[in-house]
Amino acid sequence: MRGLLRAHGRAVEDFDFETHESGFQELFGGGGILAVRCRSTGEERLYATGADSAWLSAFILDLGAGHFAAFSRDVV
Repeated sequence: MRGLLRAHGRAVEDFDFETHESGFQELFGGGGILAVRCRSTGEERLYATGADSAWLSAFILDLGAGHFAAFSRDVV
């Protein structure tokens, strides 16, 4: 994970990863929820985990799309 964050220009220390076990694990293949929070922006995104989940791919796409980055808006 460290290399992935660094490759996207992000500081490892800026992220918190927390897993949440779900009461529905048996229904959804034994997975849970992974909460990823960026400390500097406050953005948090949730990813389903488990044997058939693609949470890592979704996280990589989110990084590439600018999620977790500081939001800027040009005001005219």
